[in-house]
Amino acid sequence: MISGFRLHIALLITLITFSNCSDQESQRRLPRHSGMPGEVLIIMSDQTYNNAPGDSLRAHLEILYPQLPQGEPSFSILHFTPAQMSKMLQHHRNIIQVVIGPDAEGENKISFQKEKWSSAQLYFKITATDEEAFYELLRSEFDRVSSLINKTEIERIQDNYRENGNVALREKIEEEFGVSLYLPADFKVARETDDLLWIRRERVKYLGNTAHDITQGIFIFKYPYTSDSALTQSAAMAVRDSLLKEHVPGPKEGTYMTTEYKYPPSSEVISLNDRYSLLTRGLWKTENYFMGGSFMALTTLSNDTRNVISVSGFVFAPKFDKREYTREIEAILRSVSLAEPG
Repeated sequence: MISGFRLHIALLITLITFSNCSDQESQRRLPRHSGMPGEVLIIMSDQTYNNAPGDSLRAHLEILYPQLPQGEPSFSILHFTPAQMSKMLQHHRNIIQVVIGPDAEGENKISFQKEKWSSAQLYFKITATDEEAFYELLRSEFDRVSSLINKTEIERIQDNYRENGNVALREKIEEEFGVSLYLPADFKVARETDDLLWIRRERVKYLGNTAHDITQGIFIFKYPYTSDSALTQSAAMAVRDSLLKEHVPGPKEGTYMTTEYKYPPSSEVISLNDRYSLLTRGLWKTENYFMGGSFMALTTLSNDTRNVISVSGFVFAPKFDKREYTREIEAILRSVSLAEPG
C-alpha cells in the first residue's frame, strides 16, 4: 500500500517545480495544442487499457458532468498505445501516460508537466510498480488531475474570449452593473429592461443535412441587498425565477423560463474579489411547454455591498450534447470580477 502522504508530497513537489519553471517554458516557441475541448488522450498499452486498470482510469475520467439534462461524462477519452504515438498526437491538449510494472523503475507517482510538446498543454505521467499501486494513486491523487484538466479547459476558453471577445458589450456591463466579464464576440443584446440585461449567442449546427439552432444566454441583474439570507440558494433562485417569469417568455402564451426543481440545483461557495459568492448549477425548463436545458448562476455583492448582483447563464441545444456549451457558460461566469469604482 502506498502512503497517501508520500503521494501528496510527490505531486506537490511536481507542481512547485512546474511553478518555478513556468516562465522558462512559456518562452519556448511551441505549436498550438490540438484536440477537441474536453478530450483526454490516454497513452497505455492495449492489454492494460482493455482490462481493470483501464476500466478504473476511465471510471475516474467519465464521472458525470454535473447538472445536465442527460448524463454526459466529464471528459471524452481517446486511447493510443505508446507505439502509436506520433508527433501530431503529442500536440494534444490533455495527455495522460500510464506505465505499470517493471518500466515504472520502482516509482509510484503522478508527475505533471505543462507545455511538454505544445502550448497550453497538460501532460501527466502515472508510474506504478503494480496494479495495486496504480489503484492507490487513482484513489488518493487523481481528483487533483481531473480538477486541473477542467480548470485548464475553462482557462483556455477564457483566454480566447479575453483576446477575441466582445469589448463593447463588456464595457456596457461594467458601466451598468459594476462587474467585468469576458464574452464571445458574437454575443448580442436580446432584451434590456430597467432591472435586467439579457444577452444571447445564436449558433447553427448541422445534424445530417438539417440545421439546428444552439442558444446560449446570459442574464445580468441586480437588486437591493437586505440581509445575508440574500446570498442563499433559495433566495437567489426565487429572485431569478421571478425576473425570468416576467422577462423571458416561452413560445406560447402563458409559457416562461423557470427553474426545474424536480432535480434540485446545487451550489458551491466561491470567493470573488475576496467576497463570499455563490455558484449554482441546475436545470431550467419552460413552464407549460417542453423546453429546457442546463444553467449556472453566480450570485455576489456589488463593490459597495448595497446590491446583490446575479450573472446567470443557460444553454439550449436540444439535439446535441451540452457539456462543452455548459463549460463555456462556466468560463464566462468564472471570469466575472467586480469592476473598480470609477
